[in-house]
Amino acid sequence: MNVNELGAPQRTALLADAKRTAVQRGDLIYTPGDPADCVYVVDSGRVKIVRTNAGGMESIVGIRNPGDVFGELSWMTPVATRTTSAIALDAGDVCRVDAAAFERRLRGDPLLAAAFARGIALRLAAIERELTELAGKSVPGRLVDALGRLAAHHGIKEPDGTLRIGLRLTHKDLADLIGTSRETLTKELSVLADVGLLRVSHRTIVLVQPRAFPFARRD
Repeated sequence: MNVNELGAPQRTALLADAKRTAVQRGDLIYTPGDPADCVYVVDSGRVKIVRTNAGGMESIVGIRNPGDVFGELSWMTPVATRTTSAIALDAGDVCRVDAAAFERRLRGDPLLAAAFARGIALRLAAIERELTELAGKSVPGRLVDALGRLAAHHGIKEPDGTLRIGLRLTHKDLADLIGTSRETLTKELSVLADVGLLRVSHRTIVLVQPRAFPFARRD
């Protein structure tokens, strides 16, 4: 759910008791095993949600933008502890809403509860769709798809027709996003750059030929 899609009265009521906290890039907001006693909302900046498997390999399972609610799935489970990490991608602010207060708001406002349920359903459907599309794809295929999706959500059209991904991601971030090593990711980015599909500079990726990337915005 994105609170910016709510009516002003609902948004104000939901965040009435929220505690705003400033974060810097790389700050840990929560880690696996932390109590899921609150729900968060991105006020400004962006947050990545990271899952670590038994072997210690990390994968980014989502990027939350301003207005997005996060940390809500752990709160809904019977064992109320975090199973993922939330890490600030940018300097910004996050709002912390006590879980009990959040639940009271949902119980007291059917429209808010419906918006919350709809947001969860859409997020799960998107994850399911992405898993289906990525199944069996090679690392280059996963990278091209991931860059296209990032451009669809964070793309900034430049005057020369290129599409800049307005999100600062390290090579490790991208590797975690597609489930590969940083070394492999760096090699594949170089291949795409060598054939003129993109360019990389200072953690910024520009799609030189956006049409080569499925899902990328082209308007």
